[in-house]
Amino acid sequence: MPKQDSKSGRAARKPAATAAAPAPLTKAKLVDHLNDDLAKEFQALIQYVQHAAVITGPQYDAIRAELAIHSNEEHAHAISLSEQIDFLGGTPGVDVATVHTSKDSKVMLEQDLEGELDAIARYKARIAQAEQLQEYGLRRALEDILMVEEEHARDLQNALDL
Repeated sequence: MPKQDSKSGRAARKPAATAAAPAPLTKAKLVDHLNDDLAKEFQALIQYVQHAAVITGPQYDAIRAELAIHSNEEHAHAISLSEQIDFLGGTPGVDVATVHTSKDSKVMLEQDLEGELDAIARYKARIAQAEQLQEYGLRRALEDILMVEEEHARDLQNALDL
């Protein structure tokens, strides 16, 4: 027979199940996250190269050149992340996240913007994680990457008239 609450006479409630606390962040887990970021930098580099080559329309002439610049900056991000992963004792990965393509120039820019907005959110989280582990050099490197990703997003928003 279930226990009863002595005051109300009703069955006593079981304590609410507590959610398991998330596993504490470790340097190894941070390296895993950074390798995921690296795969997305490789993806962005490839995507920008492809989009710059195939984007059409006179309204996209200015952004075409900018996409080529973005690809070079994504390459620099990949190098920076690889160096940080190595410094933290990890091995930089060689995986590439899914590259998005389209025959529609506006859709290409929307794909690129979506990637940049994702990168901004990820790098903000990564900066907080670096701070949590007192990896201040990594935090600074990530802040530099974040600033460039924010610039990329602004360029794309302007090209899309957003």
